[in-house]
Amino acid sequence: MRYVVTLLALLAPTVVFAQTAPGAKPTPRPDMRQGVEAFALRPPDEGSPFFTDREAAKAALDQGTVQHTEQDAVAIYPRVKNSPDSASAMFTKFFTEMFASVKFKALRNEKTTEKLQLEPPHFSLSKQKDIDATYTVRNNTRKLIRLDFSTTQRIDLITTDASGKVVDRWSDDRAAQPQEGIIIINPKERIQYDEKIPTREMKPAESYTIQSEVTGYPDYTVSKTVVPSP
Repeated sequence: MRYVVTLLALLAPTVVFAQTAPGAKPTPRPDMRQGVEAFALRPPDEGSPFFTDREAAKAALDQGTVQHTEQDAVAIYPRVKNSPDSASAMFTKFFTEMFASVKFKALRNEKTTEKLQLEPPHFSLSKQKDIDATYTVRNNTRKLIRLDFSTTQRIDLITTDASGKVVDRWSDDRAAQPQEGIIIINPKERIQYDEKIPTREMKPAESYTIQSEVTGYPDYTVSKTVVPSP
């Protein structure tokens, strides 16, 4: 074994020298393309019946997909502007139908609120010679309300029967003086008058309307109906 190793050591320089000596033919390098071609996929044989059937099926599938896509596009995006099935038309129809059954109450935006409270609301003529009336006017705005008067009278309370005949007028028993005056109602505040209404002209089981108003300002009028008992 030792002789074999010695022999190989002596021959190695000779092999190297032979490869590099002048006129020596180099050992050819391996062609890498042969390995690549070994793993390359060959194109299908167009003459094969399997190739023909596959291409026909692929063409039919592609044609069906295109037709289906065109139909979907027409259904979703109509070419006719403002058509019934357009996006804007369908959007409008959806919300119109959704809110058709919803009713919105009108917002009350009155400048003033007038109230007339009668006490007692139900009374007997044999027990009540008069009833208490509380008349208020409230300013619902954010501005001052100015009321101008030419006399000392500020309000009036008028009682009428079912036919509209006046049976009592609160101001008839009070003498108004010719004196100018002003009343200011601040924002969100009110004015209030507490007076008495006589019942001597009323009859039992008949309907009467009591109307209260600010003198010279008919917009602040409010009324209530009473039916006294015997």
